Amino acid sequence: MSSDPLKVGLKIRDARKQRRLTLQRVAEATGLSIGFLSQVERDITTPSLSSLVTIAKALDLPVSALLHQPDLPNAVSRREGRVTYGINPAWISYERLSTTFPGQMLNAVKMNVPPRYLSETSSHEGEEVVYVLSGSIRYVIDETIYELHAGDTLHFSAHRPHRVHNPADHVAEVLSVGTQQLFSDTPRHRGPSHAGAPDLAKSQDNSAANDIAEGETR
Repeated sequence: MSSDPLKVGLKIRDARKQRRLTLQRVAEATGLSIGFLSQVERDITTPSLSSLVTIAKALDLPVSALLHQPDLPNAVSRREGRVTYGINPAWISYERLSTTFPGQMLNAVKMNVPPRYLSETSSHEGEEVVYVLSGSIRYVIDETIYELHAGDTLHFSAHRPHRVHNPADHVAEVLSVGTQQLFSDTPRHRGPSHAGAPDLAKSQDNSAANDIAEGETR
């Protein structure tokens, strides 16, 4: 599943003009360069998911208005049931790993980073932890280079300017967990930590009732 990159660029430009915002204003709000934003609107380049979320926030839009992402209504997702999606089908793709519930703070995706991929430099709220599942990847944070290979992790403040590069000739698979709100769907459930409590209480009530019943028959 993917979105038409042309439609994404047009939607961003139309939303910006409807709000009478200049590229300069959006650049200041997002931390992205005017040149990069102009290229995104003209479909010359494709933003990363985190940058798209940042742009949507600056335009006061839910990210779902720019990109269709698969819903994940349950706490558990199975590998065979997950859908791969992307902003541009020829570029980086993602698999959604996290759901939403009241109080939820973490968001997780698996990134399939194609050979020679180089993202824009961006920064946003929160923090990120990345874990390389396969292949190798290069993170550049404040111009410090971190070469990561399968099994390596990196934890950093997303406020710091950072970019991602896959210099290899094969796809890198990376697990990314962060606090930036990547999804705009409505919470469907209360989360496993809360949902389990009523079941436990019900089990305890049933057990107590059984004990009383057994005592009365003795």
